[in-house]
Amino acid sequence: MIAIKGFKQGLLVIFSDSSNQPWLTRLRELEAKLSANPGFFKGGSVAFDVKATPLSEDDLRRSIELLQSYEVTLWAVLTGDEATRARVRALGLADRLAPPAPAPAPIPHPTREATPFIAATPSPATEPPAHISPIEASDAEGTDGLLVRHRVRSGQVLRHPGHVVVIGDVNPGAQLIAGGDIIVWGRLEGSAHAGALGDDHAVICALEMSPSFIRIADVVRMPRPSKRRSRGKAGSAQMARVEDQEIVFVAWNSADGIFE
Repeated sequence: MIAIKGFKQGLLVIFSDSSNQPWLTRLRELEAKLSANPGFFKGGSVAFDVKATPLSEDDLRRSIELLQSYEVTLWAVLTGDEATRARVRALGLADRLAPPAPAPAPIPHPTREATPFIAATPSPATEPPAHISPIEASDAEGTDGLLVRHRVRSGQVLRHPGHVVVIGDVNPGAQLIAGGDIIVWGRLEGSAHAGALGDDHAVICALEMSPSFIRIADVVRMPRPSKRRSRGKAGSAQMARVEDQEIVFVAWNSADGIFE
């Protein structure tokens, strides 16, 4: 069985601790999830938690190749098996979710000149991918929701299997991708994809709704440029939801009961 959680470096794929199940069988289960919701995973980075399951070099290479075929990067593998951990490092993958903290600077002796301290740079194998933006998650292990308390700028991508809440604006060129609902306590001008894991009951809410692209599950809507700015007026808080296989916009304060 596979579970997917979000954390600050991307997505964590957790495999159940079952040594009797062949690794290829588990990869087929993962491929089913990838093929069912390719838009959610595409362009993302994932880490594996394989518990104590021993993996050969071929197992790890097959995993990397499978993810690459869906344009997903495997950057870390967490394992309780020492032999597997050695193979993970040999392939240039990280074996932990965060780089180790640098050693503290030594306290200089009371001399005229103190020797400058240069902190050791973490090994590249333990660093998260450079293209992952530092997004704050509510918990390192992943939770049902991701809370971001700042503006999401152009080029940034927020991807989370649960709900996403942004307290701030979402600039043009930014992307929000959530398995659940998306709430923007500000102006939404970038693209938003709620229910990315197939939930067509998901909603997208914003205090000022002016998205460049909007999608809920498999239903897509491209707002007309002439109407995007009209939605940006003060007090025009709106909710997007699916009705009769179409995305409709309603006043947020008139959508009581949608979360019940």
